[in-house]
Amino acid sequence: MAADLIRSPAVRLLHARQDHAICLRLAASYRVRLAAGETDQREAHAWALGLARRWRLTAAELSQSHPPPA
Repeated sequence: MAADLIRSPAVRLLHARQDHAICLRLAASYRVRLAAGETDQREAHAWALGLARRWRLTAAELSQSHPPPA
């Protein structure tokens, strides 16, 4: 991605962590709706959890390739 070439590794890591947190909050909101009986939200909940997992793995990869400053 062209945007990845412009952003520094530290910024990419920050954005991956932020996106992971956003997806977790989204999944939690779908879970609340599921608990309230809105079963049509099951697919959206699974989608948000899948994205959260992807961003968590991306953040883990980025944090290994970019150690924190000493």
